[in-house]
Amino acid sequence: MLAAPENRFQHVYFALSALVASAMLVLVYISMRSSLNERLREDLAKAQRQLIFERPNPHWDYSNSWRRIGNSTLRHEIYSAYFDARTDIVGNVRMDDEQMTIGSLRIFAILPERLRDSSINCIVRFSDFSSQEIKAEEAGAMHDVHNNTFAAWSIMCPLHASRRSPLRLPQAVALAYASNRLSHLSPTFIQISYPRNMTNMFGRSRPKISVCVGPLHENYSNVLRLVEFVEMYRLQGATHFYFYYVEASEEVRRVLEHYQRIGLADVFEWNVQAHMQDVHYAGIVAQFNDCVYRANVVDNFRYAAVVDLDEVVMPLKHNTLADYLRQCDEGRTAGFVFRNVFFHRRDSNDTFNAPSHVLNRLLYTQSKVRRTLEVLPAHIRSKVVVNARAIVEMGNHQVYRAAPGYADHVVHPTVGLLFHYRDKCINCKMVLIVDYTARRFGSLLFDRVDNTCLEVFLNRGVCDLV
Repeated sequence: MLAAPENRFQHVYFALSALVASAMLVLVYISMRSSLNERLREDLAKAQRQLIFERPNPHWDYSNSWRRIGNSTLRHEIYSAYFDARTDIVGNVRMDDEQMTIGSLRIFAILPERLRDSSINCIVRFSDFSSQEIKAEEAGAMHDVHNNTFAAWSIMCPLHASRRSPLRLPQAVALAYASNRLSHLSPTFIQISYPRNMTNMFGRSRPKISVCVGPLHENYSNVLRLVEFVEMYRLQGATHFYFYYVEASEEVRRVLEHYQRIGLADVFEWNVQAHMQDVHYAGIVAQFNDCVYRANVVDNFRYAAVVDLDEVVMPLKHNTLADYLRQCDEGRTAGFVFRNVFFHRRDSNDTFNAPSHVLNRLLYTQSKVRRTLEVLPAHIRSKVVVNARAIVEMGNHQVYRAAPGYADHVVHPTVGLLFHYRDKCINCKMVLIVDYTARRFGSLLFDRVDNTCLEVFLNRGVCDLV
């Protein structure tokens, strides 16, 4: 016998009411959990700032190189590890009578893009050579793999400290996982990088601009471009540079040593020769992430410009990049995305503004004055000036992951652009327009380049242009 229509309606009504009530209960539960979690993180941040952090190895010189993990035939490599005091990027924080979360370790490695292990562990070692094994909360290939068999990996292991004993920070860390048995039997430990000045760990970051430069490889030898690049960014307000080299000419090495000697640059060996054919662009993603974490954790720089040697971030309505950031950064921007336009090396040289007395006349930012009219979309060959404290994962052309509360800002093309001085044109038939913007730095730039070339190459004062 069929139920009356009104009875069927009542059944549906009660079912929908029960479903709505259940959904509301779930939302209330999620809201309560979220509120409790937020309160826990606030309490944790306050307690964390009351701890006394002492660097476990005061003599660590912050130099790194790629080292093999376990079985050498597998070609698994590890480069660096950083202590990250940001607890808001840790998924499962603890704060009870026994333990509290004090931060995490961020480790950079080169591993197969499809590593078959379900989990990776961090073996942390303390100054007394005792050790502890921690399961990684995050472990995976970073973006920009480009169909290569190997990839840059980012591994994050949370650090929890006992609340009943003095705080101990680990001195070194190794990775261990099942598919590489020797990684556990004979672990490859690397030193953990901490701030140079531990008292700055929770203080305000220095409002200075550092520059993360893409890896120098294929025996890079364009000395003049290197010097011009550094001096141009110095005029824009940059105060420190991070260089990573695979291969470079003797003259280029002399210039890098000069900048290192005067305290303007850090220079690191980037010995990825074993992976030049099977990891994207000499491991540039691992390098940029290492650099941004180094700028944040070790040197406490607020900003890092992530660029290559043929790229210049160019504000159009402000005198310098430093002026732009000072006036436009409201504090919650993860990265300022500058959209790309091309200048082409094959284009004719215009040396009209080169003073007659200078020895190094063919500066690329001064002699190339025609650029593409088309401005490429954001994240297509764009480059980013980041707030180093906001970055969790950095890509070549964009921020892939930022800390909670931070977001990107795409700079309007009338306010700023990325001037990309490309050796080979992408589309040689693109419409070009004349743009003299970079020439506003000309008089100072010519003198700075000549002075540097004279200091480095005393016998001639000329930097080679390749």
